[in-house]
Amino acid sequence: MSTCASSPFDHPKADIIMRSSDGVDFRVFKLFLSLASPFFETMFELPQPAVGTNDDTKDGLPVISVQEDSKTLDTFLRFCYPSTLAEDPSLENLTDIKAIVGAARKYSLNLIERKVCQALASPKVLEAEPLRNRPERTAQT
Repeated sequence: MSTCASSPFDHPKADIIMRSSDGVDFRVFKLFLSLASPFFETMFELPQPAVGTNDDTKDGLPVISVQEDSKTLDTFLRFCYPSTLAEDPSLENLTDIKAIVGAARKYSLNLIERKVCQALASPKVLEAEPLRNRPERTAQT
Protein backbone atom coordinates (compact mmCIF):
# COMPACT_ATOMS: atom_id res chain seq x y z
CA MET A 1 0.00 0.00 0.00
CA SER A 2 1.31 3.44 -0.88
CA THR A 3 1.03 6.81 0.83
CA CYS A 4 1.00 10.28 -0.72
CA ALA A 5 3.92 12.68 -0.63
CA SER A 6 3.56 16.16 0.79
CA SER A 7 3.37 19.42 -1.16
CA PRO A 8 4.35 20.21 -3.85
CA PHE A 9 4.29 16.54 -4.86
CA ASP A 10 0.59 16.04 -4.19
CA HIS A 11 -0.82 18.26 -6.94
CA PRO A 12 -4.18 17.02 -8.27
CA LYS A 13 -3.31 18.10 -11.84
CA ALA A 14 -0.01 16.20 -11.99
CA ASP A 15 0.28 13.88 -14.96
CA ILE A 16 2.44 11.07 -13.57
CA ILE A 17 3.19 9.37 -10.26
CA MET A 18 6.67 8.37 -9.15
CA ARG A 19 6.56 5.72 -6.42
CA SER A 20 9.55 5.47 -4.08
CA SER A 21 10.98 2.15 -2.92
CA ASP A 22 9.28 2.65 0.46
CA GLY A 23 5.85 3.17 -1.12
CA VAL A 24 5.39 6.94 -1.19
CA ASP A 25 3.62 8.34 -4.26
CA PHE A 26 4.91 11.61 -5.70
CA ARG A 27 2.43 13.26 -8.08
CA VAL A 28 4.67 15.16 -10.49
CA PHE A 29 4.58 16.89 -13.84
CA LYS A 30 6.36 15.31 -16.81
CA LEU A 31 7.25 18.77 -18.12
CA PHE A 32 9.41 19.65 -15.10
CA LEU A 33 11.19 16.30 -15.19
CA SER A 34 11.73 16.53 -18.97
CA LEU A 35 13.20 20.02 -18.71
CA ALA A 36 15.54 18.95 -15.90
CA SER A 37 16.74 15.68 -17.41
CA PRO A 38 17.42 14.31 -20.89
CA PHE A 39 16.74 10.85 -19.41
CA PHE A 40 13.16 11.77 -18.55
CA GLU A 41 12.71 13.74 -21.78
CA THR A 42 13.61 10.64 -23.81
CA MET A 43 11.55 8.32 -21.61
CA PHE A 44 8.41 10.43 -21.96
CA GLU A 45 8.85 10.67 -25.74
CA LEU A 46 8.73 6.87 -26.09
CA PRO A 47 5.36 5.30 -26.88
CA GLN A 48 3.53 4.57 -23.63
CA PRO A 49 0.87 1.92 -23.05
CA ALA A 50 -2.66 3.29 -22.81
CA VAL A 51 -3.65 4.28 -19.28
CA GLY A 52 -5.55 1.46 -17.60
CA THR A 53 -3.98 -1.32 -19.68
CA ASN A 54 -1.56 -2.38 -16.96
CA ASP A 55 -1.44 -2.57 -13.18
CA ASP A 56 0.90 0.41 -12.85
CA THR A 57 -1.75 3.13 -12.63
CA LYS A 58 -3.34 5.06 -9.79
CA ASP A 59 -6.13 7.61 -10.08
CA GLY A 60 -5.85 7.24 -13.86
CA LEU A 61 -2.16 8.23 -13.87
CA PRO A 62 0.77 6.05 -14.87
CA VAL A 63 2.97 5.00 -11.93
CA ILE A 64 6.74 4.76 -12.29
CA SER A 65 8.33 2.76 -9.48
CA VAL A 66 11.90 3.82 -8.69
CA GLN A 67 14.65 2.38 -6.49
CA GLU A 68 15.18 5.57 -4.48
CA ASP A 69 13.57 5.91 -1.05
CA SER A 70 11.11 8.72 -0.34
CA LYS A 71 13.65 11.00 1.34
CA THR A 72 16.03 10.78 -1.61
CA LEU A 73 13.23 11.12 -4.17
CA ASP A 74 11.77 14.17 -2.39
CA THR A 75 15.15 15.91 -2.37
CA PHE A 76 15.89 14.91 -5.97
CA LEU A 77 12.51 16.16 -7.24
CA ARG A 78 12.92 19.49 -5.43
CA PHE A 79 15.97 20.10 -7.59
CA CYS A 80 13.90 19.35 -10.72
CA TYR A 81 11.03 21.69 -9.85
CA PRO A 82 11.08 25.48 -10.34
CA SER A 83 12.17 27.30 -7.19
CA THR A 84 8.81 29.08 -7.02
CA LEU A 85 7.15 25.72 -6.34
CA ALA A 86 9.82 23.88 -4.36
CA GLU A 87 12.80 25.38 -2.57
CA ASP A 88 16.15 23.73 -3.11
CA PRO A 89 16.67 21.31 -0.25
CA SER A 90 19.42 21.76 2.27
CA LEU A 91 22.05 19.05 2.08
CA GLU A 92 23.75 18.70 5.42
CA ASN A 93 24.81 15.10 5.74
CA LEU A 94 27.09 12.95 3.66
CA THR A 95 24.69 10.01 3.37
CA ASP A 96 21.98 12.20 1.83
CA ILE A 97 24.46 13.90 -0.49
CA LYS A 98 25.73 10.55 -1.76
CA ALA A 99 22.19 9.32 -2.42
CA ILE A 100 21.28 12.47 -4.37
CA VAL A 101 24.50 12.35 -6.40
CA GLY A 102 23.68 8.74 -7.28
CA ALA A 103 20.17 9.67 -8.41
CA ALA A 104 21.45 12.69 -10.36
CA ARG A 105 23.92 10.45 -12.22
CA LYS A 106 21.31 7.77 -12.83
CA TYR A 107 18.81 10.22 -14.33
CA SER A 108 21.38 12.37 -16.22
CA LEU A 109 21.01 15.56 -14.21
CA ASN A 110 24.54 16.91 -14.62
CA LEU A 111 23.81 20.38 -13.28
CA ILE A 112 22.21 18.96 -10.16
CA GLU A 113 25.10 16.54 -9.71
CA ARG A 114 27.57 19.44 -9.75
CA LYS A 115 25.40 21.48 -7.38
CA VAL A 116 25.10 18.59 -4.93
CA CYS A 117 28.82 17.86 -5.11
CA GLN A 118 29.44 21.47 -4.06
CA ALA A 119 27.52 20.69 -0.88
CA LEU A 120 30.42 18.43 0.12
CA ALA A 121 32.42 21.58 0.87
CA SER A 122 29.65 22.99 3.06
CA PRO A 123 30.86 23.89 6.57
CA LYS A 124 27.97 21.91 8.09
CA VAL A 125 28.98 18.73 6.26
CA LEU A 126 32.67 19.24 6.98
CA GLU A 127 32.02 19.84 10.69
CA ALA A 128 29.63 16.92 11.04
CA GLU A 129 31.70 14.34 9.16
CA PRO A 130 35.25 15.65 8.65
CA LEU A 131 36.95 12.26 8.38
CA ARG A 132 34.39 10.72 6.04
CA ASN A 133 34.57 13.73 3.76
CA ARG A 134 38.35 13.76 3.26
CA PRO A 135 39.74 12.26 0.06
CA GLU A 136 41.38 8.87 0.45
CA ARG A 137 45.16 9.01 0.74
CA THR A 138 47.29 6.46 -1.00
CA ALA A 139 50.16 4.82 0.84
CA GLN A 140 53.54 6.09 -0.20
CA THR A 141 56.43 3.69 -0.37
